[in-house]
This record gives sequence, structure tokens and C-alpha cells, in this order.
Amino acid sequence: MPHTLTIVIRNLSQNKMQFYAFQHPADYKSSGSVLQSSSASLATGAVLPFKSSGSTLKFQFGRQPHVAAFSNQAKFAMLVKPQPYSSASQTSVNASWPIALTPKDQTKQVPNNSLLTVGSLGLSKPAYTSGITEGSFGIQIPSYTPTGGLKLYCGNGVQVKNTQVVLSSYVTPSPVSHIFCAPKPKFYVKTGSHPVGSPISFSATGAALCDFTQGYSTCNVDYQSDGTFTVHRQ
Repeated sequence: MPHTLTIVIRNLSQNKMQFYAFQHPADYKSSGSVLQSSSASLATGAVLPFKSSGSTLKFQFGRQPHVAAFSNQAKFAMLVKPQPYSSASQTSVNASWPIALTPKDQTKQVPNNSLLTVGSLGLSKPAYTSGITEGSFGIQIPSYTPTGGLKLYCGNGVQVKNTQVVLSSYVTPSPVSHIFCAPKPKFYVKTGSHPVGSPISFSATGAALCDFTQGYSTCNVDYQSDGTFTVHRQ
């Protein structure tokens, strides 16, 4: 199965257009309760009309799930840059690892859990933990004291631009908790421009759905002159 998910956009309107892409929010639970998550932009770009230029716009994402964390405070520093949030302070930190999702056959012990550390922001290398449901990975949260101005997020990371991992959807973790995250390989394309990593309000209304759940690796997206999208998977 290909390691990269590709979205190719043709602009069939008469004008240069801006597009951005984002992922369907992962499902988050902790102690049986559903957690509300936030979303971020994963790609953005502009493209001329296809009929006059022959140009297409390509977005690519890694298929491999990542566990990721972000903080805007220097004392939580482990890795600096890329800074994923436009609202963050000048010093920000990002940590991530590739992680496995619990398979249907739960006798297979895959590296499906990571421990967040906050004294110096980091994530332990994923290891197997029992009790994590199929299609999910876990993040164990230690005791910490939230402080004024602190932004601490963790959740589902997506690899973009070959090496950068961006928090696609994320939650603010409660101290001493165990979060379970179930990401979905579904992405959306909309008109507009949002820098990579910038917070967005998730809405699938008026968006092109690029559904990779059945093993597809490429979605060809056409933006029509009437403002609608058509999608062909392969």
C-alpha cells in the first residue's frame, strides 16, 4: 500500500483560485467521555484555470499516523520549529512519533501508546499498551499545573512536506488522564487560504471529500465553474 496520500486539484473555473486541505477530526475519548477537538489546516495553495494554463495543485500527506504534541512555552521545550500555530508565541515546541493503531486482532502487540512529558515537552517512543480499542492509539498525560498563557495540545499528527508533522486535530489534555485517539484517513478540500498548521473551524459544507479509507492513494479533485467539486479516487 502506498505510503503517501495524494490530492490533485484542477481548477475548471475562469479565475485563479486558492484552496486549502484539512482532515476529518479524529475521535477522542478519555475515561469513556467524548472529548471536543480542534482542527488545523494541512495544506494551502493557488492555481490558475486549468483550461488556459494546464496547471494542477497537488497536496500530499503521509498515510502513517503520528502522535503529536505542541506547546507555546519555552520551559516545555524539546524541539523547536516548525511553529504550527500563527497565534503562538515566538518560542514554540513540537514533538511527534509515528504510532500504530490497535488492530482488529488485539493479540497483536503493536506500539500503540505514548507518554506525554511536560517538564520538557516530549513524547515517549510508542510502545504496546493493552486496553486501547481497535483503530485507536493512546496518550498518557501526567500530572501538571496549567498556567496562564499556556497552550498545550496533543493528538493526531499528519506528515506534510515530507518531514514536517502538523497537529491535524487536537485536544487540550487534562492532567492525569489517558486519551484515546482514533484518526480517519478522510481529507477535505475547500476554497480559501489558511496557512499550514493554522486553526480552522471544521466544516465539511461546500468541501470536496477525499476518502482514503478503502485503500485509495490518490483523489483527483475538479473545481467546477459553478463552485462545486467532483472527486475521482484511484
